[in-house]
Amino acid sequence: MRFRIAISVALGCLAALAAGQSSRPQPAQFLAWYKTRSLPLFHVHGGPSVSWQEMGPGMILRGWNDTLNAGRMTSIVVSPQDSNLLFATAASGGIWRSDNGGSNWSPVADFAPSLSYGTIAIDPHNPNIIYAGQGEQNNSADSFAGSGLMRSEDNGIHWELLAQKVFSGQRFSRIIGNPQVSGMIYAATTRGVMRSTDHGQTWVTLLPGDATDVAINPQSPNQLLAAIGFAHGSPENGIYRSTDGGNSWKKLGGNLDIAGMDLGRLQFGQCAKYPNVLYVAMYSGLATNKGLLGFLKTEDFGETWTELPNAPSYAGGSAWYYNVVAVCPDNPNIIFLCGTTTYRSEDGGHSFIDITRAYGDGKVHPDHHWIAFDPKSPHTLYLCTDGGIFKSPNLGETWEPRNKDLATVQFVYLDVHPTDPGIAYGGTQDNGTLKFTGNYFWPNVEAGDGGYTMVDPANPNIVYAEYVDLALYKTMDAGKNWRWGMTKGINRKEGALFYTPFNLDPQNPEVLVTGTTRVYRSTNGEKSWKPISPPLGGGLVSAVTIAPNNSSVIYAGTSVGKVWVTPNLGKQWYQIDTGIPKAYISTICIDPNNARIAYLGISTFLYHSLWKTTDAGAHWTDISEGIPPVEVHQICLDPLNPSTVFVATDVGVFVSTTGGGHWYRYGANLPGAPVYSIVANKVTGYLTAGTHGRGGWRAKLPEFLSEKAHGN
Repeated sequence: MRFRIAISVALGCLAALAAGQSSRPQPAQFLAWYKTRSLPLFHVHGGPSVSWQEMGPGMILRGWNDTLNAGRMTSIVVSPQDSNLLFATAASGGIWRSDNGGSNWSPVADFAPSLSYGTIAIDPHNPNIIYAGQGEQNNSADSFAGSGLMRSEDNGIHWELLAQKVFSGQRFSRIIGNPQVSGMIYAATTRGVMRSTDHGQTWVTLLPGDATDVAINPQSPNQLLAAIGFAHGSPENGIYRSTDGGNSWKKLGGNLDIAGMDLGRLQFGQCAKYPNVLYVAMYSGLATNKGLLGFLKTEDFGETWTELPNAPSYAGGSAWYYNVVAVCPDNPNIIFLCGTTTYRSEDGGHSFIDITRAYGDGKVHPDHHWIAFDPKSPHTLYLCTDGGIFKSPNLGETWEPRNKDLATVQFVYLDVHPTDPGIAYGGTQDNGTLKFTGNYFWPNVEAGDGGYTMVDPANPNIVYAEYVDLALYKTMDAGKNWRWGMTKGINRKEGALFYTPFNLDPQNPEVLVTGTTRVYRSTNGEKSWKPISPPLGGGLVSAVTIAPNNSSVIYAGTSVGKVWVTPNLGKQWYQIDTGIPKAYISTICIDPNNARIAYLGISTFLYHSLWKTTDAGAHWTDISEGIPPVEVHQICLDPLNPSTVFVATDVGVFVSTTGGGHWYRYGANLPGAPVYSIVANKVTGYLTAGTHGRGGWRAKLPEFLSEKAHGN
């Protein structure tokens, strides 16, 4: 839920893109995934192995405008044989199947190297063949790359990963089939417009560039249209036409000719019954950010185009993140434009109305990414949003959520009650702050994007949370009411990360630390803050932690790889990053018994990501042995045995029982979504993980894996 207008959406997401971790395009992520699968699984000697338990949320209760929500969904398709059979893809939560029109969902292909998807399609010759393109082409800081093309040949029951060498590190925007040639499919990807003639096994590049869409004329399938739409702007951006099946292309000019650095993401909408009729939305790139530059129509598959000047600016300044054009399958005059909300025209694009009222009183979550129609009932449509899937039986007149059991929430941070295993809180991408109460469905307890979340261990009715850009808020009554504006004394003009880290003092939870370009400290539960450091050498504070056994010791890391420590509450600061790669510092964890021992995680695929000091940063040791370069999101220590170190990464959770080095995989059944947070609780015995795409999971700590550990 984005509790903001379109302009602030753009600014916030741009900040995330610019100041967040890496954009993750590298195939190195998948090399890391494969290499870490060879690590041994952890188990207690003579005891069972680790098993993760799903916590949910299988659905968000009391979500946007009191609707039922899920996490970000990127595409959906309806079987042409059975209107109840749906397949949908999540931004980082995998492929999902419903056999009852979306009343319930279940995941499939859960353990692929990537659970990030951009598009899904059914083969036009054989509806049992389904293609799902990995990699989300929505350009946000948490739009992950893919590892290939997933294909099922038995109506979605079994899946295989194809073309890994071609598509590893790439992203898909569209897959279409040639209706006259079996096995021939086209794909719009970040590698370009691609063609396969063997159902996706092998591919050739037809048109290089950042392809955001491709369309085929089923009446004359040698005719293709393609959109090259690099989000930042590029001289290559534009609309291209081929009349020989993609072997050669001509860039279209005339009223489609817009200066390349001005032109950004482009999307088509095509009428199924009258396929010569297409519409195109042309938005500006991030380089100039001028909004909607043109909305045009062709009735001869791209030979000529007519401008439609009354189209609304439905995506604001964020078309790089959402830009959808769809056309009613049996009426080319009914058009849908989707961005922050969805508009409909019934007169061929001369006038539009907002049919979801996402920022008004509508019952559809904002931020829209895909529309699909039911082939047997063309006035029934499904809409993918940042808050899950919504269905309309009447071309958008009414809507109903279809999110039960769709466990695709993207946690940014998850924290637990100190003694009650049935309570947890988590901040999520665009779905606010959620509360776990022991049930699979979690209620939303505060709107907006959610970020770091901390439960006061001394009084768990007190929970600290945040919106974006250092907008801190707090509850004193376990989430019933929230106090906003908890940043008095912080100069927010100094800037801050999209999700700004903050931390509590384990000895006194009324004491908190956070950061902009410098570190701030509060001693009264966020009522006020004071700066306790100078600017820390460039970049923004990306990790900040108070030593559990000495509140005067604070470590801080920055987005440009600087690491600092103060032994005396900020009176002096010492730079301690000699030998550390200059990359985003994502987490710092301090030994509970010795403030000179600290662990550091880096968010990078280029360098070793795990480091340890035993002398307060004077020297650092690489403890990544066995784990290749990978983005590390959080480190925590076993509270019953601090030499046992847990690490949350893009490719799973790992454990070392020797203070780092010689790593094991912690459990085999955790889905392959990135793990953004972990927390260990010595009372309940759980290690709880917040995944960015598959919700919350928990597993027993080593000391609780055997009956003897439970005292039985």
